Amino acid sequence: MSENKLQEESFYKYLISNGYYFDKELIENYLLSLKVKPFEILTGNSGTGKTKLSQLFASYVGEYLNLDHIDFEDDGFFTLKVKANYSSWENRGWTLRKEEISKIIPINECGATFDMKVDNIPAKGNINVMIQLFYDSDEVSDYFKNLYNKNPNSWTNLKISCEDIKNYISKEYIEPNGKILLKQNSNKSAYDKRQWFVNKSIFEYYPFDSGYFNCNVIVNGMESTARIRGVPKLTFKKNDQLQNYLRENDGKEVNLELSIDKFDFDSFISKWGSQRIELLDCYENDDSKYQIVPVGANWTDNTNIVGYYNVITEDYQSTPAYELIEKAQNDPENPYFLILDEMNLSHVERYFADFLSAIESGEEIPLYGNNETLLLPKNLFIIGTVNVDETTYMFSPKVLDRANTIEFNTLTAWEYMSTDLDESDFEGNINYLQSPLIDSDISDLNIEELKEILSDISCNDDNLWDILAIELTAFQETLKDSSFDFGFRVINEILRFMVVAWRYENEPDEWDNWERYFDAQIKQKILPKLHGSEKAIGNVLTNLFNICLEDRNSNENPKNYTVSKENSRYYTSALKLQNMSKVLSDQRYVSFIN
Repeated sequence: MSENKLQEESFYKYLISNGYYFDKELIENYLLSLKVKPFEILTGNSGTGKTKLSQLFASYVGEYLNLDHIDFEDDGFFTLKVKANYSSWENRGWTLRKEEISKIIPINECGATFDMKVDNIPAKGNINVMIQLFYDSDEVSDYFKNLYNKNPNSWTNLKISCEDIKNYISKEYIEPNGKILLKQNSNKSAYDKRQWFVNKSIFEYYPFDSGYFNCNVIVNGMESTARIRGVPKLTFKKNDQLQNYLRENDGKEVNLELSIDKFDFDSFISKWGSQRIELLDCYENDDSKYQIVPVGANWTDNTNIVGYYNVITEDYQSTPAYELIEKAQNDPENPYFLILDEMNLSHVERYFADFLSAIESGEEIPLYGNNETLLLPKNLFIIGTVNVDETTYMFSPKVLDRANTIEFNTLTAWEYMSTDLDESDFEGNINYLQSPLIDSDISDLNIEELKEILSDISCNDDNLWDILAIELTAFQETLKDSSFDFGFRVINEILRFMVVAWRYENEPDEWDNWERYFDAQIKQKILPKLHGSEKAIGNVLTNLFNICLEDRNSNENPKNYTVSKENSRYYTSALKLQNMSKVLSDQRYVSFIN
């Protein structure tokens, strides 16, 4: 496969080129869900592609998007992807993507979290370094303008010479010794967005020069002189007292005090020295970033996943899953996938309880028969596949509550064998969708931070935050008399999913397509726990079904109603509830995973 094809082919095109066809919205739901939570459950009949989709995406990430595959050349250039956006031709530059540039400049070592004070008002802050690049060529500017006008979501390759960066990184820096004192001007960015570009005097404590360093870039065969600079960006957590103070003093200078014991720049310098050699080694190492682990019918604890200490050999008995987790720990810049195949052949609560707890709490997992513990890295994604027959166990609601449950429907023979398949590509921000580590901190957003984002999104002559509050309450009220009510965890995860879906659709100010994604969350987060007899949940299914229709007051019988996209507010959820109602009528018992 040619280099250009490697760089341009999307995951959807990759699937088709390998002879696999999945519904495009299912793939979008799968990829967006990975950003919200690192645990997904894929359910459906045997042979519908649950394991294969997970395996193919893991292979795709390793082959196409693997950030180790940066093209180093003998002349000192490296290659990364940049987006043709307004800034790329109007300002002739970008803030380079951290996940790529950190492979060349280990800027992760230049971050710090600290206590801070602004004129003695306390707050919690964080500093990260942003790397910005600006080029000079009119020809390159015209190229990006034309590329942007053809397709605002276009990406292209940019080659940067990096040898002179060594002159920009100074080994001499001042130890903070507990405190850094800076002068900052209060402005709208500070009190609204809770962020500053830090005063240049911060460079006394950073191993960068405060100005630019010169380099050359090559785009589509056109060469230009360019400059790169590091920009420390300070953010602080939501703080009403501080934000009000800064608003009152807009335009005035304030005193900023950062309580930092030490930056880890020794690590930064040592990493810079060996960075290129290590990356070249990685480039030639086609090491798999996924592991398929078939779940056995006799699993009663977690030793089949994490291993155990063998008292006879006095050594730790490892497993393929444990080794994959170790790889992920040592390679935090790339995603890794643990695929637990036929996860419900054994009781999930017995062998996976530690993982469920660790995913929620961030705490470490005790290793069996050993005093050591295992911390699940944030770049590890766990995918469980589920088939339902007489040999398997049902998942308990507490397991389903902690995952996105995605249903794989069986294609008809005509759909599968037809040559008239939908070969159009994803319509949103493809790079954002396909890169599971972008926005990986979304799970850390609390309800206030989610409200800030969603309240600024307009839809249906209202703001999305208020609309979602009304919709979630409607479903919650319908479920409150049953045992399937949902709490804060589910609400937060649905809101986070809506944020990443909005970002995938390029953050429109007026978002007309939000119902498509809320529909996905009803089916993935609210409906999976439903199960019971006709007496227990018959009315619940009917009431939920009517909430999913455009006319919620019609009191339609789901078994006799013709569901269409035109008469449904939440089409896929309405179809699922209709199917469950029919099964319930025929069998007197139903569950989501039927």
